[in-house]
Amino acid sequence: MSQIKVNSIVPSGGLPAGSNGGIIQVKQTIKKDVFTTAQAVSSGYTDLTGLSVAITPSSSSNKILVVTQIYNGAANNAVNFFRLLRGSIFIEQPSGTSSGGANYNAHAFSYYDANYQDSTAWSILDSPATDSEVTYKIQMAVTSGTSAINSYVGATSNYYGISMITAYEVSV
Repeated sequence: MSQIKVNSIVPSGGLPAGSNGGIIQVKQTIKKDVFTTAQAVSSGYTDLTGLSVAITPSSSSNKILVVTQIYNGAANNAVNFFRLLRGSIFIEQPSGTSSGGANYNAHAFSYYDANYQDSTAWSILDSPATDSEVTYKIQMAVTSGTSAINSYVGATSNYYGISMITAYEVSV
């Protein structure tokens, strides 16, 4: 005779009404190729090509946890700025405005005092309030010079990495 003992089994449609926190679905995009930009932050942002994820919430009351990790590099004294957008909306914007202007408001940044690379990561729990497909994308800009995604900005081509964006539907 066999026995199966469990504390709970979560149905494929998510947790029952009144429960929260269960992960219903996960979508991920991994970017492996190199992307470079000289988009000046003072002039706006550019889409980070190939680094977006689409997800269709099963309920308009559910939330989407978006987790990002960007392998990036820049030249001396440059700052890479990153934003997460739902469609064309810059979600969870800072309440203040930088002394340099609104373009300097971002979710994350990396500062380089030499030609190096880094991994920049952040996450946001978003409430899209829809059961239609939503697309999350990353935009970036740099204070000066050229920035690279998944590569080193220097005299060598020995350093490569990957970047990713993952969307988790969370039941509420």
